[in-house]
Amino acid sequence: MKRFAVTAALVVSTVLVIAQPASASWQQQSTPTPSGSNPTWSLSAVSCTGTATCMAVGNVDSSLLSESRSGNTWTIVSIPDPGAGQLPGIWCTSSSSCEAVGQFDSGGTTETLAEEWNGSSWSVQSTPNPAGVTSSQLNDVSCVSASRCEAVGEATISGGNIETLAEEWNGSNWAIKNTQDVGGAIISKLSGVSCTSATVCEAVGESRTGSNFPALAEVWNGSNWTIQSASLGTFSPLEGVSCTAANGCTATGSGLAARWDGSNWTMQAIAKPGGSTGSVDLSRVSCTDKTRCMAVGSFPKDAVETAIAEQWDGTSWKIKPTPITSANDSSGLSDVSCTFATACTGAGFYHDPNGPNHALAEDWSLRWQLQAPLIPFDNPLASSLDAVSCPSTAFCAAVGGEEPTGGVFDALAEIFKGQAWLITSTPNASNSNLDAVSCTGAKACTAVGDVDTGGGTLSTLAERWDGTNWTVQSTPSPAGAVHSFLTAVSCPSAKSCIAVGFFTNGSGNQTPFAEHWNGTNWTIKTTPSPPVDPATQLNSVSCMSSTSCEAVGTSTTQTWAEVWNGTNWAMQSIPSPAGGSDVRLRGVSCTASNACTGVGAYFNGAKLVPLAERWNGSAWAVQAAAVPSGSSSQFSSVSCGTTQFNIGCNAVGSVTKNGIILPLAENWNGSAWAVKPTQSPDPNVTRSNMTSVSCSSLITCMGIGFYDTSTGVEAPLGEQYS
Repeated sequence: MKRFAVTAALVVSTVLVIAQPASASWQQQSTPTPSGSNPTWSLSAVSCTGTATCMAVGNVDSSLLSESRSGNTWTIVSIPDPGAGQLPGIWCTSSSSCEAVGQFDSGGTTETLAEEWNGSSWSVQSTPNPAGVTSSQLNDVSCVSASRCEAVGEATISGGNIETLAEEWNGSNWAIKNTQDVGGAIISKLSGVSCTSATVCEAVGESRTGSNFPALAEVWNGSNWTIQSASLGTFSPLEGVSCTAANGCTATGSGLAARWDGSNWTMQAIAKPGGSTGSVDLSRVSCTDKTRCMAVGSFPKDAVETAIAEQWDGTSWKIKPTPITSANDSSGLSDVSCTFATACTGAGFYHDPNGPNHALAEDWSLRWQLQAPLIPFDNPLASSLDAVSCPSTAFCAAVGGEEPTGGVFDALAEIFKGQAWLITSTPNASNSNLDAVSCTGAKACTAVGDVDTGGGTLSTLAERWDGTNWTVQSTPSPAGAVHSFLTAVSCPSAKSCIAVGFFTNGSGNQTPFAEHWNGTNWTIKTTPSPPVDPATQLNSVSCMSSTSCEAVGTSTTQTWAEVWNGTNWAMQSIPSPAGGSDVRLRGVSCTASNACTGVGAYFNGAKLVPLAERWNGSAWAVQAAAVPSGSSSQFSSVSCGTTQFNIGCNAVGSVTKNGIILPLAENWNGSAWAVKPTQSPDPNVTRSNMTSVSCSSLITCMGIGFYDTSTGVEAPLGEQYS
């Protein structure tokens, strides 16, 4: 809710540093149904080469199945089946190079199977089988390049004993490699393998001596497999392993996880889910570093197999919910592949209560999730939050306004302390509004807007948060101003802020201006503006220091940018997208004096589409923002951060679909903009909009705005990206 047609947007002005991964979440993805009459299908293994680029294998009825993932879309890929094939292991080194291994039925005998993906088709490879065995199979594979893979499994010899099996791919042929078996054991088998180089691999499995099933671990040195000591208990079968270094591996299995530090295997306690009636089976694990692993599998709940995922955060294993939106009465995850701590894909099955098994694909990633602000206690006719600032993951401040009675507007301020929003009291007079806020810490925020000073005259307003209270600061208004408004603020330090806005003169024309806070006083700073225009204003500002700021603004005919050097403001020109008209920038965020991103919208024909532009220190250039489906869409605000290698930004706004306005969010990963799904606060919502975003790291952001409830009341909207 805004009293005036101004476009306020908050920008975090400090350089943002990548933090520990935030609490991403699992979400089921739709998979295509194979052809046939009521087929039974599931996925047994998956490997990803990008955050949303994966290949999975499994079975449909009695034949092999392969599906590829691109973004959020899974597509069935044809794969040959030599007969009753099973592929429990897959590894991709690129989107055009994968190896999958398993077994097939050759005239009643189980034999090893390997298939290769070349980017366009799967083909069966010739694999050897140990001499004199009655059956042999490969259970897992790991590749360090397209021409170097290690696969492990098992072979059954005459008499029924099971021995370990390993094969190596050299780019031309598969060859059997010597492995060791546990002395005196009737079973020695390898179920999982992970390689960090052509000469360093770890394989895990189990052995059996009498009634004991202890863990089996073997290491590959480029020539031979040798047994490692793994004293993990008399029942400790291991099924999957993931290594990020020669001295850093995590293995999981039936009821346990274990860690290899280069010298010893040590047990890790896994989490036990509520309602479990038996042991958790973690069949596969994928690690991105020594403090981040994701393991998947299943556990019995009321004697029904149920999918589970657990994450290792460097200290403990924690269960991460794996929601399945499809109707099901049992489920399981057989494999997981992570390319980043907040980007994993899980694959498995769920059982339709009225049909057969279906393939299950789950995506682990950062998401926008509702974090509802409070509606003021006086139940106003309308209330909204217009701007937000998050100096840390544990604190945000948001400001806006409410309409307690018709035609009366009061400022609204809320703070977020990591778990919930709280309303704070503001001291300003009635008929006031706060349009922007900037925080340098949980006890240092500055908010700006406007207030009715009597007789309908609207003047600038600034308030300061000290961690306990908001207090009004004295702000000047430009000479000749009838009304004056501050629409944006950026504070590079606790004692330095730049606020921008506009004022109207006696003729009703709008002129931009800026004010500077030096820790003691606010003073007006003259800003240049385009030729005389009846509606010129500055919409947003981002400061790296007291002598380096970027501001963006609009008039009735154009958009422009201005730069502050500590003494003067100077205008910059903004290019228009090809074929674009009515270009508008409403938000800006800078990570350096030569690195800023501005966002807004423009018309492409009759359609309003999002706009993103990048400042490199010399010129502004248009970026290709993603255009979501819908009749119109636009950005309102942006927040950017840096890592050692690139820049990331999150922008928010709105998109209109079928006449309904919904929140829009997009992420810039350093090379492209991509739409990120948002949540609706009300299933019957007709209008909702995120007006501001602030990120305390590249993976933790808060977006705020407003929405119309199903009863027609405007209420604050909050969504957290984590």
